[in-house]
Parts: sequence; C-alpha cells; structure tokens
Amino acid sequence: MYLGTRRIRSAGRTSGSIEITLPAQLQVLEGVKCRLMVRDGPRPEIVLQLDLSAAQALFDTLWQKLGLGLEGIDDIGDFSPADFTLAFFPPRHWQERPPLAYADALDVLRQRAGQENREPEALTRLLAFLAVAAGYRLGLDGTLALAFGDAVAYLIAGTPAGLGTDFERGMAHRIFWGESRAQQPLSSPFNDRAWQQAQPGLRRVYDQFRTWQEDPEAYAAARDKWYRALTVEMGVRVSSVEEYVGK
Repeated sequence: MYLGTRRIRSAGRTSGSIEITLPAQLQVLEGVKCRLMVRDGPRPEIVLQLDLSAAQALFDTLWQKLGLGLEGIDDIGDFSPADFTLAFFPPRHWQERPPLAYADALDVLRQRAGQENREPEALTRLLAFLAVAAGYRLGLDGTLALAFGDAVAYLIAGTPAGLGTDFERGMAHRIFWGESRAQQPLSSPFNDRAWQQAQPGLRRVYDQFRTWQEDPEAYAAARDKWYRALTVEMGVRVSSVEEYVGK
C-alpha cells in the first residue's frame, strides 16, 4: 500500500537522530515498538517490522469473552488466525474469512489505556467479525453468519457494525431483550459478567437464526414483511413532513 513520499530530517550532524513524518493514517502506530532493518542491494530499503503481539493477544482475549457469552449454545473452541483475514487496516471488501484489523486492535488498546480513541467503531468491528467466525463454527452459513456477528456486536457494544443486516439486527435486539423487559445496558465487553448476563439472550437469538436457516422460505417472508412495513412507515413520515412544510 503506497501512502506517499516523505523526506528524512536530521536533528543535526552531531546527532544520530532522524525523523520521518508518517501519513495521518499511521498515527495509530504511536508507541508501538518496531524492529528496524536495512535491506541492502541495488535499491536499498529501510524496513520497520511492527511488534503486534499486543494486538494479537487482544484478538484472543475477545474470542475468549465471546466464547463465554456463547457457552449456552456450544463450545466455539480456541481462537485460530486461520479463520480470519488479518490486515493492518479494516478492508472495505472481504470474502469467505472475516477480517480482523490490527489498526482496530491498537485503537482499542489505546482506549483501554486511557488514551484518545480515534476510532470509536473499532471494538464493534472486532466483536462483529469474531462473532461471524463463531457463527460459522456454530453451524450458521452465509448471510445469517454475517447477521449473527453484527447482532452480537450490537447487543454487547451498543453500536452496529454496518454490515447491512438491519432486519436481522433489529429482530435480534427484540428477541434478546424480550417484549416486556426493559433494556438494561450491559457493562464492558471485557467484563465476564456482561457476557454471563447475555448468555440466555444470545441463546434465543441463535435459536432464531438457526430456525431461519432451516426454513429459508419463512426467513425470506419475514424479511420481506419487515422491509415492506419499513417502506410504508418511511412513506408516512415523508408525507407528514411534506404536509407540515406545506403549511
């Protein structure tokens, strides 16, 4: 990935200190340890090898927390990097294996250390894609595994991951909290108690997703009904606004 050209600056001839101003996208690297290497040859290169062990440990920690929340469904096993596409930045598109971004993990670690959080959606994305992989292991396929991941992240972190599964996420919210039960905010996703409290609700959500998977026609009908109702509601709202403006 080409990020531009920068000039090396020196602190003075008697000093070995030099600096390179990195692009703004790489501010997330602040404080990260790097190994410095020089590749000699016709086109010499200076290579920075990032120490991303803390980010990798965070992936595993969140997977364990997720496993605790899904314990009432089944054991999702150990975290395996092979189940994911690992990248530095969150990719815009992906296929088959859900992505995990090191930049998201570094942002979450900075937030937990009390530093500025530049990307508030970072934790939501990590939870969503971890839960997508967990959905695969629990027998969900395709769109339903994707929707399950989005729903879990939304229910635990409180923000959607933007995976285009509005119907499934809305239904999951309703099933998780129930019709008559007031929504009670969960504590931090790093708190075991939050996941323990979520176990019954997540089991109900998963059961609904499995029911949809086993009956695709019922699933398609429910989606169609929901979107038709939404279209009607949006039409009513637009008409009301137009009438108000016309007055």
